[in-house]
Amino acid sequence: MNSPLQVSESRAESALERSVPEDKNETPTATADQKSPWFLSLDAGLVAFLCLVEILTFAPFLKQIGFYLDDWLMLQTLHFGPQNIASAFANYFFNDPKVIIRPVEVLHFAPMYFLFGLKPLGYHVVNGALEILCVVLLYAAVKNFSQSRLLAFVSVAAFVSYPIRDCTHYWILCSSVALSLAFYLGSLCLSMRAVTNRKPALYWLAAVPFALSIFNYEVFLPFAAVSALSVLFICLRSMPLVPAIKQTAHCVAPLALTVFTLVIYQRLIVPRLGLGYLHQVTIDPGQILKIIGSGTYVSSPLNAFPFLQQQVGYRLAEPFSIGAILSLLAIFAGVFYFSFKLLKKEAADIKPARLFELVCVGGLAIVSSIAIFGLNTEYHPTLLTLVNRMFSGAAVGWGMIFAAAALGAAHLVSKKRLAVAAISAVLSGGILFFTLANWQLAQAWVVSHRVQEGLFYLVKQQKGKLRHPDTIVLTECPRYVMWSPVFDGIWDFQSMVRLALDDARIRAGVVSERLVLGRREMKDVSMGYTCAVYPYEHLKVFIPSRKAFVPAQSGQAFLNVIENSGATIMEKGAFERWRLELAKAAN
Repeated sequence: MNSPLQVSESRAESALERSVPEDKNETPTATADQKSPWFLSLDAGLVAFLCLVEILTFAPFLKQIGFYLDDWLMLQTLHFGPQNIASAFANYFFNDPKVIIRPVEVLHFAPMYFLFGLKPLGYHVVNGALEILCVVLLYAAVKNFSQSRLLAFVSVAAFVSYPIRDCTHYWILCSSVALSLAFYLGSLCLSMRAVTNRKPALYWLAAVPFALSIFNYEVFLPFAAVSALSVLFICLRSMPLVPAIKQTAHCVAPLALTVFTLVIYQRLIVPRLGLGYLHQVTIDPGQILKIIGSGTYVSSPLNAFPFLQQQVGYRLAEPFSIGAILSLLAIFAGVFYFSFKLLKKEAADIKPARLFELVCVGGLAIVSSIAIFGLNTEYHPTLLTLVNRMFSGAAVGWGMIFAAAALGAAHLVSKKRLAVAAISAVLSGGILFFTLANWQLAQAWVVSHRVQEGLFYLVKQQKGKLRHPDTIVLTECPRYVMWSPVFDGIWDFQSMVRLALDDARIRAGVVSERLVLGRREMKDVSMGYTCAVYPYEHLKVFIPSRKAFVPAQSGQAFLNVIENSGATIMEKGAFERWRLELAKAAN
């Protein structure tokens, strides 16, 4: 039988194993907050304000934006498919090559279609709600990791505002990014709780939201490394290197197993289920490093600032409504107040090592989020196209780096109240600058939606007059407004025409330099792949300015209509090339 002394020692050792070393950076306010309801705590106030920043930045455009590119294809698939929920889900899963490889998307988009139909507002409200959920989870994750409210607050404010991923706010299919990020952040919070609370079982629980994240959109798959590094740093604060590495291995194992199941599913199971759109993966270290270097530079303030400054200049040239002015004042005042309050509390006591850790985690987030796009040659880092969704993970990393830089600067001048106030003013001005840039970036999406609405209305007026086997080809309309797509090809314009006319078989496309003219038909060829074939028989050219659908039942007739309509061809010399193609086809 154990003596009372042995029992006491055993209990003391058990308590020591379960405990987490007290963080010297924790402020007295945090203790006070624990005694009051969470919704009355400073953390709740900070999160509420960050959600307000998200709303003031993006909500003004919710009623002015619509569907873009593959959004129309998603709507077409669900509209013309079975209308009972179970059959609709199955139809969407098996008949969309991009969905069958990401099965969680079925549970995301199909329910929204049944709720909102062809009205875009509801879809965008859901995306906004997902972005707000990311705000809450990212704040919790950074606060848990850094034990600093200031670092969490600035990281999230920068993540919300840094304008390097505008398509994720306005393109409905890109709401997958927000959903996957929310799942990943939930996984990260569970992994960090597993190590801080000494509950290894939570590592396996963390694999569940991580699996939902990558089975919805695999872009956050490399963030398993971010989770591992975060756990490693937390462990190193309280234990030697070898035990810390073992603890990190416990974190990584369930996530690695989840990644393995995704590879098995996409490469072995999907081909047995149906046609899946899989990227060709090429492990080329040179290509990966090139994309990482290019993406890091393109997304960095060094490169982005001139472009963002140009957008802010455009926005400042336009008049501001009273609501917009009040929104800017609220954002500036809130960021200044909270950052100044937090900097005064934390600047003197923050450990430089903690800032170094956050910079490392942020840097890894940037690199890993970009590296996955280096596995094929289809994507190139740029701020100007829909591909900038690749910077969603990088925005998380840059936010962390911005926060560490702000607190590090304040630490150097912590005894000078005016200097700390100046840093707060710089932070407030930076978020304001980002907000103005975001407002301007939204304008292209607004204009695009306005044009699409007009075209949808004109086509719908022809219901009963245009029907299969007609082919409609749109001309005299830009395919893009700056970086926002209007109608680019069969994937969006044909789907829109079918929905407007309620005809699932009618063909439609757009005039572009991709067209190749033949004797009896023309083809839309992109990078050597034939996207669509348009027979001249029953071909009608849609000229929006004349509200006309002009028959063109031969290649020469088509060319005459296009030349007379004054259509702008993006590729120089397209008319000459088309004449040569027709002459060759006639011989």
